[in-house]
Amino acid sequence: MKKFFLLLASVFIWMGAQAQDSKEVAGNLKSYVKEDTTKGWKHFGISSLTFGQTSLNNWVAGGDNTVSGNFVFNTSLNYLNDKFFWDNNFLLEYGLVYSSVSDWQKATDKLNLTSIGGRKISKAWSVSALLKFYTQLTNGYNYPDKEHYISTFMAPGYLDAALGFSYKPNSKYALFLSPLSERAIFVLNDSLSATGAFGVDPGKKMKFETGAYLLASTSQTLARNLNIISTLDLFTPYTKEFGNIDVNWNLLLNYEINKLLTATLNTTVRYYEKEVQKVQFKEILGLGLTYQF
Repeated sequence: MKKFFLLLASVFIWMGAQAQDSKEVAGNLKSYVKEDTTKGWKHFGISSLTFGQTSLNNWVAGGDNTVSGNFVFNTSLNYLNDKFFWDNNFLLEYGLVYSSVSDWQKATDKLNLTSIGGRKISKAWSVSALLKFYTQLTNGYNYPDKEHYISTFMAPGYLDAALGFSYKPNSKYALFLSPLSERAIFVLNDSLSATGAFGVDPGKKMKFETGAYLLASTSQTLARNLNIISTLDLFTPYTKEFGNIDVNWNLLLNYEINKLLTATLNTTVRYYEKEVQKVQFKEILGLGLTYQF
């Protein structure tokens, strides 16, 4: 297992060295971050802060006063030349909801980092390697119980390392397929580890699974002022559980009303049997401020 991660790390170090030697990135990297050409370094990012509010006074039909806020920061830094590509994405998402009955509750909490590099073997196909890390920032609770947390930072945490092939027909779509991937599951919290949470053996802090992995993504403009960012992860282990697929699908739709004011729809569909044997679904629709860079 350690050798596998070392192999992946070596691939990315080598990819970085190849990128730095290229003529397109000679000099200061910052001068290439927003390059409009098809090769070299390209940068894309979107950050949004959305709000929701409900106010009721003597409302016969009933209800509750609520306030909600959600912050999203999604940025990519990608490199491309005639032979090599290297795509990097960072996603941070955090949201809270307040009601007069239940006080503040967490609505969303996500920290993701993805890096894929490869060498082209044809116009659209490449031999590639992937590293992906994801976890949450703060404690999660099964509301209304706020005394006993059910998750926290690095409990769970996931690290995927994979070797495979990438298909990129254009700048809008990307597909990564791996018949050889390794997933590390972390439960670094003592109390959660003791209960054997998230599929880790009781008392253990880590678990490794070898399996098959797929990552599909798109980032594009669907119509005037309407942008989409979507990623789909699929993983199944080479064990007796083969065929039980872990699914994680994130979708962000952003409609620009004017230069600053936007409407956003953020959804996640998730099925991780080791977390809960049900489909998890999250949807946040809001109006707020968005900045693209």
